[in-house]
Parts: sequence; structure tokens; C-alpha cells
Amino acid sequence: MKKKHSDPKQIFDLLPHPYPVGIEVTEAVVSSFQDCIYRYYHDFGRSFPWRETNDPYRILLSEVMLQQTQTDRVLPKYKEFLKYWPSLSVLHAAPLVDVLACWKGLGYNRRVLALKRIAEISVVKYGGTLPNDQKALMKLPMVGPATSAALLAFAFDTPSLYLETNIRRVLLYFFFHEVEQVHDKELYLLLDLLLDRKDPKCWYYALMDYGVYLKGIVKNPNRRSAHYTRGERFENSNRQIRGELLTLFTEHGAAAREDICQMLQFSPERIDTCIEALIHEGFIVGEEVAETSLVYRIK
Repeated sequence: MKKKHSDPKQIFDLLPHPYPVGIEVTEAVVSSFQDCIYRYYHDFGRSFPWRETNDPYRILLSEVMLQQTQTDRVLPKYKEFLKYWPSLSVLHAAPLVDVLACWKGLGYNRRVLALKRIAEISVVKYGGTLPNDQKALMKLPMVGPATSAALLAFAFDTPSLYLETNIRRVLLYFFFHEVEQVHDKELYLLLDLLLDRKDPKCWYYALMDYGVYLKGIVKNPNRRSAHYTRGERFENSNRQIRGELLTLFTEHGAAAREDICQMLQFSPERIDTCIEALIHEGFIVGEEVAETSLVYRIK
């Protein structure tokens, strides 16, 4: 992609300021807005390996990895993951402990379990691929409106309504300037009017890249979303305990409760709570090794 400007500020100065709140979204407005976004993307659009493919699995993997994780952390893991498990069929056959070991550093380990379950469903029901149908996609584990819409646009080049944090930032900045508590249903209506149906893939890449740019130059418009929440504190949270438990099991294998409590710097009561949660979710199992001894391991 040819870059015409060395400084994004140069092109930002040429773009219009936010539209008046409540403006009628006419064809002229749509055209001017799309022109703004595409001009920026033409000069400063980012490049990622998941943008160079239409493989549903590779796009699903990127979308799942990018949930609550920055692209600079995702990129090396994405490449490593695909080196070991290049298809849903191969992922389906992989031991969960190996997949968790590769995932280490990305956090939110429920995503690993979801990917494994999606791989199983894909092999059993869809011949190792994913369906080109949003309702069917949303029946898959941890695949909601955003992920399913991304798959439609990026894998199948099908117009869809894809709303994620960077796109939300752009819409709030341009069309809801200083408006508080904006509901996503309003943004979906707007997104439908603004959508480039001839090239939804490129359009959403352009919107996301402009949203990343806005993040660095204006006060975060997403704070004015009715759905805005601050991220959960990780330090000393149950999420931290769960992550350390899974790391312990992947690196050391099965372990007894007494040994776990010695290795982790948390109260036994909190460790027990997290162990039970991991068992319930299907990450680990408990096994009796003697009449009075129980060890836990990755399922």
C-alpha cells in the first residue's frame, strides 16, 4: 500500500470535523465520510497476515486472539499457533495442554477452550470449515455478533454489521460528538447506512485503522458509549489465579492440592474456588492416585 504522507496529522487536518449531532445521513454524507476514511487508509493502513487471507479458520483465530489483547502481542502468537495447528482439523486433534502452552502470554484462557470446541464442531458438522451463515456462526462457543460479522465480511466478503471497539470510536467521534450514553443499537443503524457493500472487508479494515489513529489524538469517545466498562484489574484477581493454575499444570503436569498451595502465593480458599471453576468449565480434571490423595491435571 503506497504511503503519500509521512505524518497522519497532515491528512487529519484535511478531513472534516465531527458532523452535527442528528444530521441526516444522506448519500452525500455517506460519500464524504467514506472518502475521509478511505483516504486515511490508503496512506496509513496497517498490514497483518490475517488481512491477507480469506481462510475462515485463520480469520476466526485472529478475531479470538484480538479480543481484549493488543495486536503487538497477538502477531507472534498468531504465527506460532498456525505453525503448529494450520487448520481446524489439526487443532481438533491437538492435546489441550499443548494448545494452552502455546497460548501462554495472551491471557483469557477461556478462548482456548472455545477454539478447541469450535474445531470439534467444525470437523463433525462442517467438514473442517465454518458456515457462511451468521445464525449458525453465533451458535459456536464465544462467537457473538462481532466475531460472526467479522467472519462474514473478512472470510466470505459478505456485507455484515461489524461493530468493535475501534469502529465504535470512529462512529461516536464523527456522529455523536459529546453525546453521552450512546447505545449500540443506534450505532448499528448508522453502521448499516455507512456500509460499503461492494467491499465490506476493506471498509472495516479502514474504519478500524482510523479508530486506532483516533485513539492517539482525541479523548476516548468510547467512554460515551452506554456499554463502556473499565477493564477488570488483573493483579490479585481470580483471573490471575486461574492463569497461574493453568501455567502450573501445563509446565509441571498433574499436581496435588497441597503442592499447588505451596507453589502459588494465594489463600487455599481462593485456590480451591478457582480449581472448582476450571473443573466446571472443562479445563482440568481431578484424579484419585490413592484412597486419600487427589491430583489435578489438564483435561
